[in-house]
Amino acid sequence: MKTPKFWYKDNSTLKHILNPLTIFWIFGNYLRKKYSVPKKFNVPIVCVGNAIAGGGGKTPLTMELAKLFIKKNYDVHIIKKQYKSKNKQDVKIVHKSSDPFLVGDESVLISRATKTWLAKNRKVGIEKAIKEGASLIILDDGYQDYSVIKDFNILTINENQQFGNKKIIPAGPLREKVEDAIQKADSIFFYGNKNSLDPSILRSTKPITFVKMILDKVVIKKIKNKKILAFSGIAHPQNFFNALTGNGLKLKRIIEFSDHYRYTINDFEKIILISSKLNLLAVTTEKDYVKVPKKFKENIIAIPVKVQFNQELFYNLFIKKVKEYV
Repeated sequence: MKTPKFWYKDNSTLKHILNPLTIFWIFGNYLRKKYSVPKKFNVPIVCVGNAIAGGGGKTPLTMELAKLFIKKNYDVHIIKKQYKSKNKQDVKIVHKSSDPFLVGDESVLISRATKTWLAKNRKVGIEKAIKEGASLIILDDGYQDYSVIKDFNILTINENQQFGNKKIIPAGPLREKVEDAIQKADSIFFYGNKNSLDPSILRSTKPITFVKMILDKVVIKKIKNKKILAFSGIAHPQNFFNALTGNGLKLKRIIEFSDHYRYTINDFEKIILISSKLNLLAVTTEKDYVKVPKKFKENIIAIPVKVQFNQELFYNLFIKKVKEYV
């Protein structure tokens, strides 16, 4: 589904109407925490998560962290939780060529970085990865999963969304209270600058790593003078569109789809038809591009995204926290 816009408006009437229903989400979290049996593993478990539903920049950060840890001689495996995937196996290895409609778009994209597992149960997925030689596990999401003891929790926050209206689902985007999410963090990765930090982050003593999301300069240079049709089916597509205009691209048409949208042949035919009629170049995110059928790929450009942060500063913080494994 598309992210509700009222989640990011302070003056919305809907948030007040739905606020009483947040008790069900809170109670569900309480039960999961109370009855989970946390398991400790013999390799470091790094969790990349967020406090809100959808978005936050977890996927590109997970991929960059995997590359960093590989450089440090870890055998890195990534675990993705299976939700709406049609995969019937309890644990499945994901490849670059895997069908995104069976294993999910994020799983296929992340598998470009290192070995990636799709698991119905994270504990089972971790056990399988360790059997296959993993010396470090990254959980893409799982910040609110109490069944696994994490050795290093990373809370990702984007300056454009931060904590929204600071209400719990369904009145707002929060999966848990802001103070609880911050308290669990070993480090906060903030996509933005210091001046836009939420007061609740400023009040905390947690280490903050500032992250920049960079669009591929080579691709941007090639299409700089083109008129653009941009489409995307991610949690916050406006972040992608803003990044394009921020890099000087001329957006003439934008099309938004819901997060993890299941594209049809008809969708791509319409996108290409509109692009052709208006003489526009169709562009999208890498996450969306993995779902583009082969016959349409030559008509659509993917814009790769990389994240930049002080890697050595982070790694030193990580080593200090997980020194028992070093």
